[in-house]
Amino acid sequence: MIFKVLSYELILLTAVSLILLIVIFKSKGVYELLIFFLGLLIVSLSRAYIFFQAEVLMPVFYVTTAIGYFLIAYAIIRLAGYLKSVKVLEQTAFYDPLTKAYNRNFIEEYIKEELKKAKRLKEEFCILLIDLNDFKEVNDRYGHNAGDVVLKRVVEKLRRNLREYDMVARWGGDEFLVVLPAEKGSNILEIVGRLVDEFKITYGDVTVTLSVGYACFPYDGDTLDDLIEMADSRMYRSKTVFKEVKRYAVDDKGKEEV
Repeated sequence: MIFKVLSYELILLTAVSLILLIVIFKSKGVYELLIFFLGLLIVSLSRAYIFFQAEVLMPVFYVTTAIGYFLIAYAIIRLAGYLKSVKVLEQTAFYDPLTKAYNRNFIEEYIKEELKKAKRLKEEFCILLIDLNDFKEVNDRYGHNAGDVVLKRVVEKLRRNLREYDMVARWGGDEFLVVLPAEKGSNILEIVGRLVDEFKITYGDVTVTLSVGYACFPYDGDTLDDLIEMADSRMYRSKTVFKEVKRYAVDDKGKEEV
């Protein structure tokens, strides 16, 4: 019976050793995982009192067992901290820290992958380049903290007005870029019109609206640069129209607003 138990312990020891070797070569959390498996090994070896059958040694085995469990717990805590730091790093790499939308670097890589997939599957997709009208007035009148609040609201409202799988990214400053996967170019004007008509965010006495440019693959280009250039050109025209309308708008007293 003792030899049978010993065989089991040797098998466990061999398995732990192999896992340790794999961890050393493959894992980034090597230190923490080594501590974890060391604790596991100590707990396993602490059962040696079964072989010796000596009660006088049992306190020693209890102590080593406690040490083993302590090392396991310590390693788990450290690994939890490591995973948390990885999540923070992911947030920094993929997301804009203020709005929690995707950042420019991520969305550019995403569009490149979307282009590859669309070419392979012969699908369409569209992008929207969005600029905020009158956002500068919010900053000028109420300060940059107010501007930050508006930017966050913009991302929240965009997500509510788009499909769950559409990608919203902060392109820079008060510009945003939206990727509409598998969206047909024939639908894009309706989407843009609805977004512009329904989108208004008021802060104090300033109302922020959108100027939107669009581009669709494959009609407007088959590279990232081509799509961005076309969307930017259309967004600029939309912005120009907004400024002209505002410039010659007539107030309630019949006076021209400049």
